[in-house]
Amino acid sequence: MKRIYALLMALSLILLLSLSASGANQSGVRILVDGEALHAPAAYISQDGTTMVPLRAVAEALGCEVAWDPATRTVSIVPPSASEEPQYSALVVLDPGHGGEANGAEYGGVKEKDLNLAIASQAAALLEEAGVTVLMTRTDDSYVDLYDRTALANGQKADLFVSVHCNANVEHDDVTGIYTCSHSQGTNGWRLAQLLHQTMRGATGAEDFGMEERPNLAVLRTSLMPAALVECGFMSTVSELEKLVQPAYQAQLARGIADGVLAYLAQ
Repeated sequence: MKRIYALLMALSLILLLSLSASGANQSGVRILVDGEALHAPAAYISQDGTTMVPLRAVAEALGCEVAWDPATRTVSIVPPSASEEPQYSALVVLDPGHGGEANGAEYGGVKEKDLNLAIASQAAALLEEAGVTVLMTRTDDSYVDLYDRTALANGQKADLFVSVHCNANVEHDDVTGIYTCSHSQGTNGWRLAQLLHQTMRGATGAEDFGMEERPNLAVLRTSLMPAALVECGFMSTVSELEKLVQPAYQAQLARGIADGVLAYLAQ
């Protein structure tokens, strides 16, 4: 028995394989790749004791291909293409809060409804890039009744519902942070809210304003699928409002929302 360690490099991918080769002579050599038999009839042990294994056989065992560069006369193992990455077949409803005559919070001339739509629209685009089907409860400055929002999601048998808002505190003008909620703890909606809380804070570096159950919120109470509501920050705090109006920060929030949804779908 002769044990060999091979380093295979391709497109910045480094694989460490444990190869085992056994055979008394040049015929009947048996090759194992990490304990699995490798069908490589041309493999043999040379007179000087070197085990010769066809590179193509190793590549096929890994689900890869062999590429030849005639310019440098080098061979590389190419990993599976990106097209083989997981695709999501879920339908997700994103709900930009307020709209139309319902402005939501308003500070410094900035209306919450506009922030909600900007952030949710970017999150929708990111999810669609990942293969998720996204339905928006509104795509412009139009009024949508609270019950119509969940009726849309329920009627389409959506897999998830995420309502996007920005926060305000009329008593304190210095509170900051990401807040998420769902109908009740121990539910799939609560798990969705937890993941969104983690990913949104991770994407933005924002403070933690916590999580809680909100069984009385209409969009959470009437959703037939896992549902969560996110508050992206406090418009009533000047320093946080300054962030919320920045396109770059909105993009970070959208990334956090998309990552939270994808993390839930990947469970």
